[in-house]
Amino acid sequence: MMKTAKDDEYAGSSGVNVDALLAAINEISESEVQRTRDDPYHVSINGRSDHTWRELAEAFELDIHDFSATEVNR
Repeated sequence: MMKTAKDDEYAGSSGVNVDALLAAINEISESEVQRTRDDPYHVSINGRSDHTWRELAEAFELDIHDFSATEVNR
């Protein structure tokens, strides 16, 4: 299987501290946001685990750049 920049992004090379991001969102939110146990690229909000990092960033109008390689590889 050919390795892409997208694979590198998900491997954590983007430098985004996801735990710090979730902690900041939990501080300003009335919802409980956590990483899902079965899929490290999704989050659980109040027990619902159907949200991606992108959806989370868009919901809170955050500017995180860990999806730039994804956009390049489309």
